[in-house]
Amino acid sequence: MTDQLPAPPPSYERRPPTEGGTPRRRLHTVAASLIAGYLVAAACVVAAHDLIAMPEWLALHLLVLGAASNAILVYTRHFAQALLHARAGSESAARIRLAVFNLGGVSVLIGIPVHLLWLVVAGASLAVVAVIAHTVSLVAMTRAASLSGRLRIVVWYYVAAGVALVVGATLGALLASGVAGSIGWQEALRLSHAHLNLLGWLGLVVIGTLFMLWPAALRTRMAETAPRFARRALVITVVSLAVTVTGTLLTGLLAQAHWLAAAGMAGYAVGVAYSLWPAIAEMRAKPPRSAAPVALLAGNGWLLVALIVDVVGLALGAARADDLLDRLLVPMLGIGVIAQILIAALTFLIPVMVGGGPVGNRRITEVLEYAWLPRALVGNIGVLLLVLPIAGGTCVLAWVLVLAGFASFPALVVAALLAVRRTPSQTTAASQDQTTSETTDSAGATGRRRRLAGHEILAITSVAVVLAVLALVGNTWSGHTASATNGSAVTATSGVPVSVTLTEFAVAPSTLTVSPGTDLVVKVRNAGQMDHNLALDSKHITRMLAPGQQQTVDMGVVTRDEVLYCTIPGHREAGMTLTVRTTTSTAMSTTAPAPTTQQSPGTVTNMASAPPPTWRPYDPALRPVAGGTEHDVTLHVQHATIEVAPGVRQQVWTYNGTVPGPVLHGRVGDVFTVHLINDSDMPHSIDFHASQVDPGTAMRTIPGGGQSTYQFRAEHAGIWLYHCGTAPLIEHVAMGMYGAVVIDPPNLDPVANSDVFVQSEFYLGQGGGIPTMSQLVAADPNLVVFNGYANQYRYAPIHVKVGQRIRLWVMDAGPNSPSAFHVVGAQFDTVFKEGAYLLLPGNAADGGAQQLDLEPGEGGFVEFTLKQPGTYTILTHRLADAQRGAVGSLIADP
Repeated sequence: MTDQLPAPPPSYERRPPTEGGTPRRRLHTVAASLIAGYLVAAACVVAAHDLIAMPEWLALHLLVLGAASNAILVYTRHFAQALLHARAGSESAARIRLAVFNLGGVSVLIGIPVHLLWLVVAGASLAVVAVIAHTVSLVAMTRAASLSGRLRIVVWYYVAAGVALVVGATLGALLASGVAGSIGWQEALRLSHAHLNLLGWLGLVVIGTLFMLWPAALRTRMAETAPRFARRALVITVVSLAVTVTGTLLTGLLAQAHWLAAAGMAGYAVGVAYSLWPAIAEMRAKPPRSAAPVALLAGNGWLLVALIVDVVGLALGAARADDLLDRLLVPMLGIGVIAQILIAALTFLIPVMVGGGPVGNRRITEVLEYAWLPRALVGNIGVLLLVLPIAGGTCVLAWVLVLAGFASFPALVVAALLAVRRTPSQTTAASQDQTTSETTDSAGATGRRRRLAGHEILAITSVAVVLAVLALVGNTWSGHTASATNGSAVTATSGVPVSVTLTEFAVAPSTLTVSPGTDLVVKVRNAGQMDHNLALDSKHITRMLAPGQQQTVDMGVVTRDEVLYCTIPGHREAGMTLTVRTTTSTAMSTTAPAPTTQQSPGTVTNMASAPPPTWRPYDPALRPVAGGTEHDVTLHVQHATIEVAPGVRQQVWTYNGTVPGPVLHGRVGDVFTVHLINDSDMPHSIDFHASQVDPGTAMRTIPGGGQSTYQFRAEHAGIWLYHCGTAPLIEHVAMGMYGAVVIDPPNLDPVANSDVFVQSEFYLGQGGGIPTMSQLVAADPNLVVFNGYANQYRYAPIHVKVGQRIRLWVMDAGPNSPSAFHVVGAQFDTVFKEGAYLLLPGNAADGGAQQLDLEPGEGGFVEFTLKQPGTYTILTHRLADAQRGAVGSLIADP
């Protein structure tokens, strides 16, 4: 049946062949080369995305505006001729339309990254003109056809698709021009543009062509119900798409309009599912066992999944739909659907179009189907991994699989085109005229060299142009990104979104330059591993962005220098700032002004002064091990402002409200189950050095309001540090998030006094706020303390009895300074450090020890007996730190 297979009208093939084949064959060779060039370019963008920061939109547009659109312009014309039994139109007109469209597409791809609005508008206009001319030619072909097959309705899918692209491209040009104004309108235009181009221009063509291409690829008869389903599916999908676009556009005015868009997209999904019913019947008659039908099946499967996700995203609101669109656009729609269906169609069509006969068809098919099943499996596994919320090495593996599975196809296309050049022509006319055949294809038959035909030169030139555009865009974009990453000033245009990237703990670009009166719009993307946001003030702020999310926000009209920053406590101080400079600013610095240190160590406090009467010291006494071998502990993360020295108050982050956190005590073999509840508004975590666990699971960061359970078995003795493990680690530890776990060595003798001293540092922030990162990395603390308060055991001395044995556990929590723990007037007869006894009573050398030296993160204990009454000073013998507050007193009572 002529409406089942996309075979050209017989009259067309009877034309005498010219050098390089018929005009149709030359056009299809150029089209195949162009498509291959765009696919290669898209694969290069994907491969180079992380190396030179190529924009993801470029890969998608190379697929949609480049490869897929060229295929649509060429093959829908061919299908229409076959379905309508129409005479061939002008090949020159078809070539002109193809050239104009590609000129427009290239202009758009160049104009966007270099910010040439006129080039973007001109390119979009050329593309629209070419599509309008193509659509008009299809309508004219329909009206002029004297006969038509049962699937005549498919041509109207192509007409509807052309209308969708004209509207979608117009919206895209408006979006690129920056005339959208508010952020809501920008999201509305972007969603409408994407739905019209992807589900209108591409989706309608795929749905309609599948009625014909699917049975042809399976080599089976078309289902009798196919024409009826095709007519109904066209109405459902076109009406539903119109409802969807109306809803997305209205979201710029009405917040609840996203429900209309979601309802429309649900209808579109139903239409797609309905259109597949004849394909299911045909598949039952002959299951897919070759490259083209398997790829078509996989591509349509991804299409249904993408539609379901889209419906959910639209139901959640325009912003959420925009986020999902960004996250899933390239992997699911771009690769899983568009690239895969395009590969399937080309695998079937290229042999038919340029094979020249049975021998050429078979040779091209063999090349295109080389290792098709492993390629399909590898590629689709890669797409699945990209769609899942993964990162790191798995994401790299996913891209490797995608490139191995799908990016190899353009090379096979080139190999197939070269193979057909070596195949003798087998057209009807050629078989009648052997001389013409030898002249035309003698390069393959006789081994003689011949000059490249004009269409082959054009094909090679087309690929070269596509790759040259890719290089230009990549160079422009990577230069822009490099300058932003290096902190160079980026100029912002009023109303045009500026891309801003958040990471731990930086904002790129770090500086924006604007003219006074500029309406600053930023498109903020969180490329880090934890939540971030960006704010100017309480009114101009993004929502809290999870890793991978993005949001576009209008920060208002800028009239003076401003600083945008992440509002999560500590992130601004860690360097997450974006300075906005006006062109009239006299400031020369390109970095955001950092808060200054509150005071120098010598002036933070009068060390001789006393705490207020309400002050209570941190109890250093080590409580006995609770009964049993299992210990259930609950730790609440709490932010507070406390006194850290007489008259000095400082913001701190704590476990259970104290600095240090509670001391946990157990024996070797005990099991600790720790319930961590984050009562703060920022992410935190916990890391127990006493544990041997998977850090990625037990020590994971939990958001504000979240909780987790951390269980471990204490397998070794010692005093172990626990602390927050959320980046920047130095900041969270310096802010007070640490404590000690004491695990008694086996057979540890009882003593009269057992106390715990956790040495740490305070870096005082401006006005008692969070210290700057420069303060922390300079490692020049304002205070060094035992158990969270400067000189506290001078104000509240520890009393012991003369002649009784004393054990002092010491932990250096840092984050930077070492400890040289010493008791003035005493000598240690027992020293235990980092899991081993360094000294025991009665040793052969009759030796003693004067200090316990510890680096940050180390711990141990000392034992001794005071033989005379008096006051014994405890301190770190790193005397600069003792001067900063790491001093206390032991009073030996008679």
